[in-house]
Amino acid sequence: MSKAHGKELNVLTSYRLNDFKKKIAFTLAEVLITLGIIGIVAAMTIPTLSQKIGDIQNKAIWKKKYSEIVQAYTAVKQDNIRLCVNDSEDYNIAAKCRYVGDGLYEERTTMSPQFVNAMVKHFKVIDTCGFPQYGESRYCNNYLDKWNGLCGGKAAYSFYGSLISGTFKNLPTGQSYCNNAELNGLSTGWDLSKKAILLQDGSVIYFGGSAAPMISVDVNGFQKGPNVVGRDMFAIMLNENWIRPIGADGTFNKNVNGETCECGKEYGVESAQGFLGSTDLLNGTQLSGACCSYKYLTEK
Repeated sequence: MSKAHGKELNVLTSYRLNDFKKKIAFTLAEVLITLGIIGIVAAMTIPTLSQKIGDIQNKAIWKKKYSEIVQAYTAVKQDNIRLCVNDSEDYNIAAKCRYVGDGLYEERTTMSPQFVNAMVKHFKVIDTCGFPQYGESRYCNNYLDKWNGLCGGKAAYSFYGSLISGTFKNLPTGQSYCNNAELNGLSTGWDLSKKAILLQDGSVIYFGGSAAPMISVDVNGFQKGPNVVGRDMFAIMLNENWIRPIGADGTFNKNVNGETCECGKEYGVESAQGFLGSTDLLNGTQLSGACCSYKYLTEK
């Protein structure tokens, strides 16, 4: 090959490289359009991904809390401290229970103060509220430090929602009481207000119940949210003989809810006083999301 031909080849190659570089370059408009598309996709996917991650974390904490509560229940029972004390009319030293399942059906109240306070000793507690019968000087419904998630007084934001409603709904202006059937979401009243404890890890455990003794858990605290039953709020039913998550046998009415109490926003009622659509456990429909308490403990 002559020097002339070699020179021509080099020039041709240089032109082709420059032409290739021009072809792979992007204009400013193309870059902006691409960034815009990426931003739209991110805006659509990141919230969903974040919610899924949060739900996974909440489920893991729920499993841990359930295990801790069962261990405390077992220890208290081994100390021969009864959940129900039926030999006294003095509420300060006794509380009657309404059993569920194969047990007896008695007056509708809740766990004895002795039992609850014995349970509390097994947790790392940094703050409490509740009824005077449970050794408290501040009622949870009027305790406005914003960690307990109960409605009443000026705490017009303090609801837990159902899976159907998705979130809680604020009380109307001037409304200061929990029992309002027109409100969407869970009005946290009878099932939660006997005694509440704030733990060092930020979770809250509620001891209460009306139709039956209940222990409820907000795994990440009321301030963090989403404050929805079945996502970060779960519940346990118990009696003298067993302790079970809502959704397990004996914790719901099969004639009303079906053989299996399902976990999903298409199942159950949107709003309830506690975890039931009725104050009578034997007739009530579970609140949507309540039976997720059982499902998340059994799923792999």
